[in-house]
Amino acid sequence: VDASATHAQLESGEFFGRAVTVRRVAGLVLVDSLHGGGLRVPRHHHEHAYLSLIRNGSFVETYGRRRRVAVPGMLLVNPPGEEHSEHMDAHPVSSLNIELDSVWLRQLFEAGSPLDRSAHLRDQQIVFLGERLLREVTRRDADSALAIETLTSEILYAALGRRHCPPDRAMPRWLREVADLIDGTLAHPPGLAALAREAGVHPVHFAVVFRRYYGCSLGEYSRRRRLDAARQRIADASISLSRIALDLGFADQSHFTRTFKRFTGMTPQQYRTFLAFKTR
Repeated sequence: VDASATHAQLESGEFFGRAVTVRRVAGLVLVDSLHGGGLRVPRHHHEHAYLSLIRNGSFVETYGRRRRVAVPGMLLVNPPGEEHSEHMDAHPVSSLNIELDSVWLRQLFEAGSPLDRSAHLRDQQIVFLGERLLREVTRRDADSALAIETLTSEILYAALGRRHCPPDRAMPRWLREVADLIDGTLAHPPGLAALAREAGVHPVHFAVVFRRYYGCSLGEYSRRRRLDAARQRIADASISLSRIALDLGFADQSHFTRTFKRFTGMTPQQYRTFLAFKTR
């Protein structure tokens, strides 16, 4: 949205500045935006609640009768409908904005953490999660969508102060069952909400407990398992690479090749040739 124009309300997915990357996933709109140095953003409000992780640059934001200085590494929490304006400093400002729809707000409310007031915080864990989230925004595979959901849930969990889960001495049974379900649906993995319903737990709790036991997000786990399955099938020379791509839910063989090479350093054909040479 052009900052020279005044909009009383910005609709879904609209942010001032230049949108470098936009991704829509499961009720989320993620916008990696860039603002010019010295830019003044007029008073406005957003239809939906959103988080804004400041990556570079700083600015002063006025919201209601209060002011805050946003700096790199800070997460801003903005409820829907709150009026605010911004004045960028002399350097360009880049931020990752995460817009939440009504379903996400309802889930937060049900979890006892309604997003009903502004907040800002600096937390290294949130910065770490935000960096991973930005990488996933630029990817276009099925697992990136799942990773975006779970990473957003973890950021919300940290931002709203729910920093601990009830201690469990052993991995919960529902978590083991969900992992088996993911392994059985690699071509079309269920979304976070569906998996949480299957487990009988809240989606945010699901995302946090999953990382605690598996050391990664749900989307990252799904991608690893898909690549593991691909490696096993590539070893069988009787199965065509196009069939493997189809069976594992890749858009086509080209998508399969790009994804496999990004995470293994070899194309599927190169890996198959390597395995054949290794077994001679």
